[in-house]
Amino acid sequence: MFIPPPLLLLIAIGISLLVSRLIPSFAFANQPLSILGLVLITLGIGLFLWTVQFFEKHKTTLHPRGKPSSFITEGPYRWTRNPIYLGFFLVALGTALFFANILAIVGPILFFFFISTFIIPFEEETLGRTFGKTYQSYRKRIRRWI
Repeated sequence: MFIPPPLLLLIAIGISLLVSRLIPSFAFANQPLSILGLVLITLGIGLFLWTVQFFEKHKTTLHPRGKPSSFITEGPYRWTRNPIYLGFFLVALGTALFFANILAIVGPILFFFFISTFIIPFEEETLGRTFGKTYQSYRKRIRRWI
């Protein structure tokens, strides 16, 4: 069963919210962490929007199960092979910090696990088949996350 990454992000945020509301005894009152959470959310959204511009510029699919028509190595792809998922992770982590409950970290951890285990390996296989040695060379130079 395939769950689209944006839905995985919403599930992660929902888990963080639910846990922080159901188990408030693990809450912490720390204004700087809430502010850091908002900063991470903003950075994550910005990274996502920046990356989408390159997909539009190269006229290739954003869908994880779609067939890529272009291989992008510019913009955020100079530092990470998965800038969209990194952006989503920053949003999930920022949300957990914003909820100010130590257990809210469960949401981002689950997001990271599912993306790393079920989505990224499939995409890497597709990119390897589609772009061959070009992708393999890129994969050796650029890290999966950061």
